[in-house]
Amino acid sequence: MERFHLIPVAKSVQEKQGKVSLRNACIMTGDAQLEELIPVFEQEIRIIQGSVPMRLDDDYTSIELRIDQTLREEQIKITIDHNVVVLGGSYSAVAGGTSMLLQLMTDTGELPYGCIEDEPDLPYRGLMLDLARHWHSIDCVKKAIELCRYYRLSHLQLHLTDDQSFTFPLTSFPHLPTPGRHYTRQQLEELVEFAHQRGVELVPEIDLPGHSEILNKAEPDIFTSGRGAEHENAICLGNADTYEAVEKIMDELCKVFKYSQYIHLGCDEAKMEIFDNCPTCRERMKELDMTNAEGLLRSYILRAVEMVKRNGRKPIVWEGFSPDPGIEIPTDITVIAWESYYHPADELASSGYPIINSSWQPLYVTPNGGWSPEHIYGWNVRRWEHWWEKSKAHLTPIQLDEDANLIGAQFCSWENEEKNEIESLHLRLPAMAERVWNTEHKIEWADFSSRLNLLDRKLMQILDSM
Repeated sequence: MERFHLIPVAKSVQEKQGKVSLRNACIMTGDAQLEELIPVFEQEIRIIQGSVPMRLDDDYTSIELRIDQTLREEQIKITIDHNVVVLGGSYSAVAGGTSMLLQLMTDTGELPYGCIEDEPDLPYRGLMLDLARHWHSIDCVKKAIELCRYYRLSHLQLHLTDDQSFTFPLTSFPHLPTPGRHYTRQQLEELVEFAHQRGVELVPEIDLPGHSEILNKAEPDIFTSGRGAEHENAICLGNADTYEAVEKIMDELCKVFKYSQYIHLGCDEAKMEIFDNCPTCRERMKELDMTNAEGLLRSYILRAVEMVKRNGRKPIVWEGFSPDPGIEIPTDITVIAWESYYHPADELASSGYPIINSSWQPLYVTPNGGWSPEHIYGWNVRRWEHWWEKSKAHLTPIQLDEDANLIGAQFCSWENEEKNEIESLHLRLPAMAERVWNTEHKIEWADFSSRLNLLDRKLMQILDSM
């Protein structure tokens, strides 16, 4: 009987006779940067087996954690016998290896003997939380980070701003964050460390130039050029003060999220008529010799991208600019393709953009529902589907070939309240994680479902203890 029930399923498993108990275990490492992983792993083991792993006598089991520079960045090698060795090509890989041990552990703290080698097919395996439409406590976000860690997701995107609230604290504009609905600098700095210790990269998002009604109300002179509600929910792209303010916001964002390689700029669902109706925007279009507001949007994207790059980070945007001719958006910008309406996934791919698949169907969950874990498991990472008749993927799904620069996928939780967040994610998210880690290899749904039920019980033990 197979004893290596893992999600995602490991690429290579060699089972051996025997088992080792972690009741008398000592976690150790010779890598200074891995030392902060040890107390995290110890606490998780304690939760599952009900005792703290520690050296009690000379006959203890050692769990050695080590970064091996000969391995690829996310490659993992685990050996389990009387002692346990976890090798990884990076901190996040070793953290992923410890998550695999958590999944393999029995309630009595035993691991089966064997050797495991694993590596994801794609580097970006993400989850997005909407923190702006409904308030989420830091504890809820921490549970989402632990969920990502358990199933070896690499990224957690935080949608920090929208029309309803601006949750990011600012020193440059201290009155902009929404009263009673924003985090403190200390809370976010602690969250950043919490995620980093668990090998999960946070992707912060300030969603502009649309979705900005809250900014326009707080500072209309800057963000609407004094037009107030007439500028609806898009910031003014003709006002130089707007760009200066955005740059200060982005600089602070990068400073707080110091480990984040990616910074998300938003850039979707901006109503072009808002810019067309704004005298300041029209004047700017005239200065730049632009014939339409789409050019003004692209000009903003280029400037926002440079702000991020000056901080040594990589920009991500939602699918939001059109494929029409005009100012070119550089192909070193990663695009999350979600609707295949503004700029369909196949056209983004043919243009050479790095793409993250966030196909609304089946990778969205909202208060109105979402797709079942089984449906998600039947999806493949190169396919886009949509229920909306205006999407190019509506009647005929878009299927990309192997030449597309696809770097992964992201599951999105939109408009959900905190009380429903984990319940809506804990069975859906691992189905997506499996299909992105193993894009070709696939076990039968019945087998996967059985594993999921087994592993979900242990995950809930960990989350309930937080």
